[in-house]
Amino acid sequence: MYKIRRGLRLFGLTLLAIVLFSACVNNVSQNLTSSNELLPSQCRIVKHLMGETCVPNDPQRIVVLDEPSLEIALTLGLKPVGTSVFFGDVSAGNIPAYLRKKVQEVAMVGESGKPNLEKILTLKPDVILSVSNFTQKGSLYNQLSQIAPTVTCEWWNGKIVRWQECFKYFAETLGKSSEADIVVNDYQQRVTKLQQRLGNSLNTTEVSLVRIYADRIRLRGEGQGISSMIIQDVGLPRSPIQKEGIDMSMESIKYADGDVMFLQRHPQADKYQYILNHPLWLQLNAVKSGKVYEVGDDYWHGGSYIAANLILDDLFKYLVK
Repeated sequence: MYKIRRGLRLFGLTLLAIVLFSACVNNVSQNLTSSNELLPSQCRIVKHLMGETCVPNDPQRIVVLDEPSLEIALTLGLKPVGTSVFFGDVSAGNIPAYLRKKVQEVAMVGESGKPNLEKILTLKPDVILSVSNFTQKGSLYNQLSQIAPTVTCEWWNGKIVRWQECFKYFAETLGKSSEADIVVNDYQQRVTKLQQRLGNSLNTTEVSLVRIYADRIRLRGEGQGISSMIIQDVGLPRSPIQKEGIDMSMESIKYADGDVMFLQRHPQADKYQYILNHPLWLQLNAVKSGKVYEVGDDYWHGGSYIAANLILDDLFKYLVK
């Protein structure tokens, strides 16, 4: 009899645990579903890579999943409640230095491409933004969409980085088109002013863009990053071999030459000084004429108009006499 009672008690406890667990799951599911249940008057349809999403008219709690999306939000005067980091430990220290002060008190929600869904859920976002291409990982997009309306922009189309297009697109998504127009106009005015200050040297100063990595030296091709596209906006010429972009060894370093060289150092480029002291490097005309300028690797590899204006600062500093 004791064994029967004990067995019934265990069965009852097990049944209660199952009921409580089911209730918990249902509550979570309802929370996820209700976060997306907006009346037509409360949101607007946004078309993007993964389909259509109804985004709140005035989103206040924004989560971003990569550096360009973070910088776009900050450029528009919006401080996200959560952001991914871009490499290594999940801490604000791994946000690019030029953005770090602007993201104080912003929660870190995993690495770029590996968001922490539970952390994002606790932030109760109104909208999630990313330039990541989710077409190859639709299940992640579906999970994010259950938390909040998720919008993505095509950052790289196989030829160029679409940094200006994604800025305008996310500005429209967030209801900040007027603010975006001011930012774009200010940028264009600075480009025009630089062109005027350069005068005749605008068409005769061949610019080389070089980034030194741990295992290679890269010539930045046209369209292959925000810095090269700004050089193109200004109208500064590039050598023909640099238009496509190539990886080089020291034996082919001559192709890195130009009237002026802007040099980036990747954080893991441990052979940086070895390269700069190499006899073949020292033979480059830009080196011999003292026109190699080391610039901030973070913002020359940036994602929007904060970086763009810092790059323009460098161009004014080093090219305008």
